[in-house]
Amino acid sequence: MGNFININQLNSSELKDIISESFIFERNFHQNKLDKYNNKNFIFLFLEPSTRTKTSFKIACSILGINVIDVSPENSSIVKGESIENTLSTLNSYPVDGIVIRSANHEDFEIAENILKFPIINAGSGINSHPTQTLSDLKTLSEKFEDFNGLKISIVGDLLHSRVAASFIEGFGKYGQKTNLFSPPFFKPKKLNLEMVNFYEDFKECLENSDVIMALRIQKERLNDLNIDFDEYASKYQINKRILDEYNIKYLMHPGPVNEGIEISYGLQNSEKSLINEQVKNGVWVRCAVLDKILREDTK
Repeated sequence: MGNFININQLNSSELKDIISESFIFERNFHQNKLDKYNNKNFIFLFLEPSTRTKTSFKIACSILGINVIDVSPENSSIVKGESIENTLSTLNSYPVDGIVIRSANHEDFEIAENILKFPIINAGSGINSHPTQTLSDLKTLSEKFEDFNGLKISIVGDLLHSRVAASFIEGFGKYGQKTNLFSPPFFKPKKLNLEMVNFYEDFKECLENSDVIMALRIQKERLNDLNIDFDEYASKYQINKRILDEYNIKYLMHPGPVNEGIEISYGLQNSEKSLINEQVKNGVWVRCAVLDKILREDTK
């Protein structure tokens, strides 16, 4: 497998195999049948904050017996002005088996690929990609639907800044399916591959063509000069119980963290139609499968 930076590195069969393996890891864990890796080491370099992704990677490493070396930027020489090139060059000197990186700058992954001699896993790359989140989302959907033929998944909200949406479109496309998209004009992506997506200008029309809604967080940290009235946004585009019921939406998803009261109403995260906590749970098992695949192939 080598480096895992984008979903499109996987063909359809490889993606489905990882999802299948994630179910096996989950089952074997609960049956105490997991084999563990001994003396394997992974560096974590998270240059952006993370709760779900980092925690699930840590738990996955713990389950697999992998040692984690956590290089936090606030306690490293990065705060002293060390460049990403020199940081990565330093890390490359250690006897480790891989690295998990999150960064706001996609170029950091290109730099890492040129410097590091061990595998790289993308834990979130700017607004470009978040491949393991997509695997978690696809496993979650696989638990609810026997197959994805004709399944109408709609991603709504801040599409302009969403690495989650970008990767999900690629992943869902591996099943031969298009993803439905809706955003207000100020969050419309600059590029749309109409072979992979159906973009709706009208919110209600999108809702009418949805079995599952994935709401996206407004990424306040990336808005720059874009002024958004959050109360107005919520009044026009918030997903709430009325919408789920009126449009017969089967399930609600959200990659987190959730801005309750803006993109979804208060309490909806824990409603009977919500798969949000399932997405978090499944993050552990798909990341087990990815780590296992990388370590197995690296030892061939």
